[in-house]
Amino acid sequence: MTGTPDYTATNLIEAHEAATVSAINGIVSLANILRKRRLLSDAEASAMYQSMSLPLGLPRHADNPAVQDLQLNLDGLFAEVVAPN
Repeated sequence: MTGTPDYTATNLIEAHEAATVSAINGIVSLANILRKRRLLSDAEASAMYQSMSLPLGLPRHADNPAVQDLQLNLDGLFAEVVAPN
């Protein structure tokens, strides 16, 4: 590829959304693998969840419906990680 790509605002927003979902899925997948191998405790998984949730709850983000949706998805994903076997 030569030159600078001419990205639209929509291209950038969609790429950012895809990267966010990819990163979250990767982190939760890794946490799940580590839990199944007994290399990650409930407390450690909870700490991961808390550190990922903290920025979503900040006042400048908390009222954003898209952030609220992201938080709900994160809640559901981590519920699977710490669910009893």
